[in-house]
Amino acid sequence: MDTGTAQRNAFVKDGYVVVPDLIGPEALAELDRMADRLLDGELKPQLPYEGHVPDHFYTFWEPAAEGRSDLPRRDRVRLMANMCRHHPYFRALVRHPAIYRVLSCLFGTGVRVFSDSLFMKPARHGIEAAMHQDTAFWPKIDPNAINFWLAIDPATVENGCLHVIPGTHGTDLPHRDDPVQGHVLSDKQVDVGRLIPLEMEPGSAVFFDSSLVHRSRPNHSARSRRAYAVVYGAETLRHVEPWNINTIAEATPSYEFELIEPPVGS
Repeated sequence: MDTGTAQRNAFVKDGYVVVPDLIGPEALAELDRMADRLLDGELKPQLPYEGHVPDHFYTFWEPAAEGRSDLPRRDRVRLMANMCRHHPYFRALVRHPAIYRVLSCLFGTGVRVFSDSLFMKPARHGIEAAMHQDTAFWPKIDPNAINFWLAIDPATVENGCLHVIPGTHGTDLPHRDDPVQGHVLSDKQVDVGRLIPLEMEPGSAVFFDSSLVHRSRPNHSARSRRAYAVVYGAETLRHVEPWNINTIAEATPSYEFELIEPPVGS
């Protein structure tokens, strides 16, 4: 069985597939540098989308750390989003050939990109991401989006790696609203005994169905955990529910799923 077939079979069965060492040391080192520049506020939007260049990238702060002058900016950020629409480095990164190859195999079609995020879980005070399915955060599309999550730092149980429940990508569950987390599931809705940690080394990635139940724990360790994530869609995706600014999260402007040109040699 070839690698692509094995990845596709695992994805269909479990709702996710982990790909070790997806990007090489040179590309990872560049992402490491760019992530810190972004978190430190050095990078600003440069590219227009529909004629508009925002003043800044969307930033969501750690609830207990936003106003703390004793902490550097990078230790107060929880996530930053939508860089791939407005910065040339991230626009190129979401089109990385290694990422495209896996996605085109999983979708069985061409690939569209929607949005990207840099997730930061600062040392000692990075809060949890409560249990949820990402399909709760946006209107329904068919097929589901695929979430790409790349470890920049070692992702461990101690510093808040992802936990997933394999095989939970077949049904969208009702979520309750939460003022910090957005939409969350309760432990009673799923079998929490089946949660498994996805510990990953830098440069490794997980591709998962947007309806897969997942969470991450708080970071009480001395090591921060950064990850780069992207939402992708199939070239053939169909909008089952209306998709507009009034029906999606504040962090997500009215962008479209943009078709990616296949990389040379893919």
